[in-house]
Amino acid sequence: MKRLAIISALALSTAIGAALSARTAVASSPLPMPRPAIAAASQGEVTPGIEARMVVISTIDPAAPHSAGYGVNDSERVIFPIYFSKGWTTPNDESEAAIRAAAEEITYRGLKEITVAPSRAAMLSSDMEIQREAVKRVAAVAGGLERYGVPERWISMQPNEMPGV
Repeated sequence: MKRLAIISALALSTAIGAALSARTAVASSPLPMPRPAIAAASQGEVTPGIEARMVVISTIDPAAPHSAGYGVNDSERVIFPIYFSKGWTTPNDESEAAIRAAAEEITYRGLKEITVAPSRAAMLSSDMEIQREAVKRVAAVAGGLERYGVPERWISMQPNEMPGV
């Protein structure tokens, strides 16, 4: 029995040693070349995806449970993402339907603190044209909300991201 215990202990320690050495070898191996995603990013060839063409309508549901204290409003946030077609700054049929649905939900449920903001990807883009298109999309979404019955005074657009601000 002692021999079996010694043999199994040696086998286990050998297996652990082999696993650790293999892990070290994998961690120290160089990265495979070329890396197309990094090469494209370093050359500025990255094209913006759908996240750069998204506008977010964010609201607070006053009926949701929340804890009052220290002026922090941790009520449930209701998010409506609105996606635009590539190259469009005005809503197409699908995005217009999404804006109308968001406006109906806002007015029906009495949602408060409505904020229309461009996506973070669009505003952090180094391409100024993408940022300008994002601002136009935000204005189009805010205009659509007003068209579908949300009062203008309820809507706020993200500060420092609109023209003239």
